[in-house]
Parts: sequence; structure tokens; C-alpha cells
Amino acid sequence: MVVRFFSLILLPLVLLNAAAKKTISTARGENEDLILTVTLHIDPEELKQLVSSDLDGHYIIAEVKVDPKYGKDVTIDRGDFLLRSDKEGEKAKPFAGSQIAGQGTLVLSQEGAEVKKSKWSIGGPVMVGGAGNGSEVNKGTTKATMKEDDKENPLKKLLDSKILPEKKTDQPVSGLLYFPMEKQKMKDLQLDFGGRENRISLRFK
Repeated sequence: MVVRFFSLILLPLVLLNAAAKKTISTARGENEDLILTVTLHIDPEELKQLVSSDLDGHYIIAEVKVDPKYGKDVTIDRGDFLLRSDKEGEKAKPFAGSQIAGQGTLVLSQEGAEVKKSKWSIGGPVMVGGAGNGSEVNKGTTKATMKEDDKENPLKKLLDSKILPEKKTDQPVSGLLYFPMEKQKMKDLQLDFGGRENRISLRFK
């Protein structure tokens, strides 16, 4: 009887905790030309399963499927997607792989002397370090410059291979979109696609 009593108390708490931590949500919408299905991932740990990196916690990833109707040709342009947040009215357009995982070497120098080199970098809503390599800088005036690197950042290559392709097609197309936005609750997010006349707006729960 005691075990049953505690189970009845703990069950609502478990359910409440699960609801509070919801970090994946799928929404579906359509217009005259296509059906749009989007799954948002907002937890950095889940991003690792998609792109083998948490992207330093600065991004939200959307799994997108565009399904043209009635054999119509539709033009897929990543610039037609906009992620909105009710939190402070934040907005974000998707980034390309090169904007997230830059190619090159970040060189920090102090008063003309080289201090630390850090290959590649992850860019986000704020300035961040070199993709987890870290940098040590002494006190004083520090200058940061980027030198081109012949080797392609493997993260950039992976991001580009999974990104939603831009093209004109009458066939279903799937891919990922990377939005520079962080520390959001699913219920605050809205994804808009298309122009004013044929816009699809998706809310997530």
C-alpha cells in the first residue's frame, strides 16, 4: 500500500519533468504548392547525433522535408526559412556550413608575437573559440587574425553534406537547416517558410 502511495505521488512529477525537458518536436503545414514537415532539435546533446557535434551550444537544427504537390515544380531556397522566438523577438536565418565551421587557422598575437594557433572555428550568435581547442592569451593587447588553410574543416564538410539542398524540383527533398539561436524553449519557437502570399507558419509544442 505504501509503495502504491509513493508511486501515485512520483508519477505526476516524472511526467511534469519529461514535459519540461521536451527538446524535439515535429510540426507539419502546407500551402497550394507543397507540404512542409519540420522536426526541431534544441538540445546540444541531440545535435551530436545529427552532426557529430553540439556546435558549441549556439545552434538549433531543423530536419526539413519538402513534398511538392500534384507534380508541381517548387523552388527550394534556404533563405525562405526564418526561425522566430517569442523570447525577446529573436529571429534567425539558416547558416551554411562555411558560416558555422570556418576554414582556416585562428592566430592570436600579442604585441606582434604569436601566442596561440587554433585550427578551424565554430561561429555562432556570439564570438567563440576554436571548436573546442581553446586558446590561452596573456594580459595585454591581443589581435586575432584568420589565415586560410588548405585543409577543409571536417565539420564543415559534414554540415554541407546534410544541409537542405537548394534546387527546383517536383520530388520530395529532405535535409537539415542550422539556425544560430540558443537557449530556447520549444513552445516559444515558430518557423516561417515562403512569402506573404503562400507562407507556411509552424508552431512547436
